[in-house]
Amino acid sequence: MDKLTATLAASLLLITPALADPLRVRLDFGGSLDWTEADSIDAALGFETRQSLDAKARLIWQGTSGAWGFEVQSLLSYQGGGNAGFAAALPDTSPPASFFDLTSEISSGANHSFTHTIDRLSVSYSSQNVVVIVGRQAVTWGSGMVFHPSDIIAPFSPDAVDTAYKPGVEMLYGQYLFDNGNDLQAVFVPRRAVAGGPLDWQSSTLALRGALLLGELDGTVMLAQDHGDTLLNLGLGGPLGGAAWNVELGQWFLDDGSTPLNILANISNSGSIGDMNITYFAEYFHNGFGVDTATPLDALPASLASRLATGQLFNVGQDFLALGGQLSVNAALVLSPSIITSLNDGSVFAGLHGNISASDNFDISFGASKGFGANGTEFGGRETSAGSGVFVRAPVNVSLSLTRYF
Repeated sequence: MDKLTATLAASLLLITPALADPLRVRLDFGGSLDWTEADSIDAALGFETRQSLDAKARLIWQGTSGAWGFEVQSLLSYQGGGNAGFAAALPDTSPPASFFDLTSEISSGANHSFTHTIDRLSVSYSSQNVVVIVGRQAVTWGSGMVFHPSDIIAPFSPDAVDTAYKPGVEMLYGQYLFDNGNDLQAVFVPRRAVAGGPLDWQSSTLALRGALLLGELDGTVMLAQDHGDTLLNLGLGGPLGGAAWNVELGQWFLDDGSTPLNILANISNSGSIGDMNITYFAEYFHNGFGVDTATPLDALPASLASRLATGQLFNVGQDFLALGGQLSVNAALVLSPSIITSLNDGSVFAGLHGNISASDNFDISFGASKGFGANGTEFGGRETSAGSGVFVRAPVNVSLSLTRYF
């Protein structure tokens, strides 16, 4: 509770200059049912079937004083049931995601977790051409719709449903806006190698990214030093008839001398079916860090295992095709089907998400997802170790959530 008191005190220091600015609140309450096969790691840990309840309260405050801006977001999270128990049963080998640990445990047990996090805590300065932000914040880069290989700072997973808020991390962010529409961004994300340790440059991220207008095309160039490795990422996108396309090439130069290349390409369009509006896309992703289907999880190369641990990659295969879209059935109901296929082994992950806007400040979301494929495939389940007979796979999932804004 000492950590909770300290982080709340820090928040109040920022709020004090402009208490008159409104405080916004987002409340989420939901439940899910997950089940998987008897040969899964879930079942081996006693969680073949699990029911879970989740609740979140996000308090959002943003204020300005001339060229200065302030932001604080406080997040209370409760998770009860099987998902909390399963997460506690898994070993946590992830390095610290941010420099400061601003999460306080209020209560926890075998099947529940109740925490408080300061998810945003930043001060910004903005002029006509310059933006500088210091503190816990989020930045999103890249043109990926499902896969996000160039979004190297806390990206969303390919199967993420709620993408309203990325996790905040401590960083120094700067942007210069040129009069011709181009811009240059610089980011420094300090990290520790272990919790409570000193600043570790090998674990940190330093990136410089430029966005260029090239006639009808949009180009990006990024040079980054990330977790001890170097990345040169080039992006280009533009119109194609009524559609839009994007291509990204991410060339990595690793400490071990290897040079994996990530490739992302997508195309999207919109139209109508009767009175219903529809948007749709196709996206190809080549994972330069990926391995073939036969590789068990304990034999993954260090470069891939480390990026899975840092949450920068989520799939261990090499080539993927994603198809999806959004269908506006009426003014209130939107359906979003999606399919991700491993082109290396033919396994498939399919999902359907729906959102009902019951009013201006109340949403109902529902979803279902399932992986299809034989044991030993990307979405059928990777074996934990050769001959173990225990597989890691996404469970069948059905979920329902309610969101209320104030």
